[in-house]
Amino acid sequence: MKDFKIDRLDYEILALLEKDCSRTYSDIAKELNANIWTVRDRIELLKKRGIIERCRAELDYSKMGYGCEALLFLVINPSKMNEFISFMKSNDKVKGVTVMTGDERLMVYIVDKTCADIKEFIQQKFSGFDLDVKKFNIVLERPKK
Repeated sequence: MKDFKIDRLDYEILALLEKDCSRTYSDIAKELNANIWTVRDRIELLKKRGIIERCRAELDYSKMGYGCEALLFLVINPSKMNEFISFMKSNDKVKGVTVMTGDERLMVYIVDKTCADIKEFIQQKFSGFDLDVKKFNIVLERPKK
């Protein structure tokens, strides 16, 4: 592939999609005063280059019956990390896994009906992974953008 540089139009398209990824090519073209086919081609190229990885909905878990959202900060044996991440990604309660530097190597975002349910999940499912839960933080509010 030849060199690829993101220009002003690409940044503007990305900014609009980051706020609402369900926007249509037509809607974006109108807002940016651009040709619909140019917008379409740019978005497809941004996808092909891996800059746009996916489009997903932002959910309000409290309205879905989940009363607890938690961020877990973990220390894990590096030899178990990939297995643990795969396991976490396969579980519906887990909404995100982030690998980080620092004392806590992983952050796991979990939702469930109650915080007691999350605690029970941790006790039952984490035991085989040689890890230590350093912090268990309850999410009080996720402000909307």
